[in-house]
Amino acid sequence: MKAVAVGAALLPVAALLGRFMSETGIGDAICSGGLECILPLVGTAYAVATALAWVALALLGVRPAGRVALGGSAATAVLFLTITGVTPQSSFVVYVVAAALCFAFAAWLSGRFRRQPQE
Repeated sequence: MKAVAVGAALLPVAALLGRFMSETGIGDAICSGGLECILPLVGTAYAVATALAWVALALLGVRPAGRVALGGSAATAVLFLTITGVTPQSSFVVYVVAAALCFAFAAWLSGRFRRQPQE
């Protein structure tokens, strides 16, 4: 459940970070203008949101936090592109639920293949 909550927060946090970077001028340091600057700005915001998700998972006691954050984030990106390709008019809520499910799957998968202590 903790990974689901962090996954559900990933896209809203990335959106807030992107907006913050554009409004404060930090985005200008990444790229100096034009429509071609959207991808680096979105990528940077998503990478920072993933790093924050990693920290949140570690603080919440989800182990291995790094694998869950990176796997959930990568799966979310793939699913985001797939959903956008199939139904471009999808609601933001659909993407948030998809991200939560991706993080849940990553947590389940990471826990399933986690090394067990030797006796």
